[in-house]
Amino acid sequence: MQLAVIGVSHKQLSLEERGVFSFTDTKQLEFSGLLLNEGIEQCVILSTCNRSEVYVMYEQDIDFLKSLYLNYFNQPQSSCYLKKGKEALRHLLKVTCGLESMLVREDQILGQVKRALEFSKSMQLGGKEIYFLFQETINFVKKIKTEYVQPSLSLTHLAIAELNEQFDLSNRKILICGAGEISRSFVPYLYKDNTLIFANRTRSNLDDLLKEFPDIQIIPFENRKDVLSEIDILISATASPHVIFDAKDLDPYPIYAVDLALPKDIDRNTVVPCIDLESLEERIHMNNQLRTQDEQKILDAIEEMITHLSDKLDSIKNDYMIQSLQKKSLEIADHTYQLLSRKLSLSKKDEYVLEKTLRAAFMQVMKEPIHFIKNGQIDDVAIIHKLFDIKEDIK
Repeated sequence: MQLAVIGVSHKQLSLEERGVFSFTDTKQLEFSGLLLNEGIEQCVILSTCNRSEVYVMYEQDIDFLKSLYLNYFNQPQSSCYLKKGKEALRHLLKVTCGLESMLVREDQILGQVKRALEFSKSMQLGGKEIYFLFQETINFVKKIKTEYVQPSLSLTHLAIAELNEQFDLSNRKILICGAGEISRSFVPYLYKDNTLIFANRTRSNLDDLLKEFPDIQIIPFENRKDVLSEIDILISATASPHVIFDAKDLDPYPIYAVDLALPKDIDRNTVVPCIDLESLEERIHMNNQLRTQDEQKILDAIEEMITHLSDKLDSIKNDYMIQSLQKKSLEIADHTYQLLSRKLSLSKKDEYVLEKTLRAAFMQVMKEPIHFIKNGQIDDVAIIHKLFDIKEDIK
């Protein structure tokens, strides 16, 4: 079983084009259902402002994956990438390290990968192999961040720097829309000297934030436009699939906006000054030049990790085959015991001895095939299933 990834990123498509490929939670469930129809039973979907990627585990041909992905978003002619095997592992590791981000080695991607894994687990979209690969990747990146320390940097940090150049960030009334990591990441920068108002569809999603920052005000999401006349700054980073502030909503008011959502939350036709991913590109480029000094060392560590993960995947597959053989031998032994115990008049002691003897004998029959599997002389799950009539699917 191997890893593959299909997706788009900031390297292929513009911000507006990438917005078409954004996955909401509902879309993740829908697309995983389409994958299941094609025999793909394990997936993790990573959807951020920089990229929209579907990671899957596969054993058979997956050339259908590109058309399935593009057609789902009604974009059959768009550019996307499909990577398989070690190339996909390399991509996952580089992405999680931040080497593939618009802002090189930015901090937020690790949290986004964690949440993608957590969502897949909570919805039971994956399995042992893909969960193992993602968890090992997360552990690897944590180690990399410890070994190659650099100042914390994120898109939020750059947006705050841009705001600071426009005016003094104190005694301001600021509306923040969304409850995700990006929206929350503005709070430590702004909480102390400003009034923060959060608007989100589900108030309970902000309960933990309110405990840490008790002076935050929370309003219903549907009331977000009612406070525009009162605020100085609007920050929006929701997962909405469409614009949540039209130009006519914002244009009457002297406010400054930040939009880090994908697709965009704020109508691009508004006259209100707006910081977004496109306007931050120059700052991103300057920071990238300063943050690549350890890149080759990280790439070398990634190559070592690819070998480790590949070996462990083979080990997981071998474990499955060995478990299947052991289970099959015990099933045959138990079936044989039931047949003999019905035909023979045995004492309780003799029944016990017979059962244990049959189990030991049939496990001994499987000893040699298991030895070959452990030594890598047999590595085809399908052959094992056929030879020993193992009916269950191995996931």
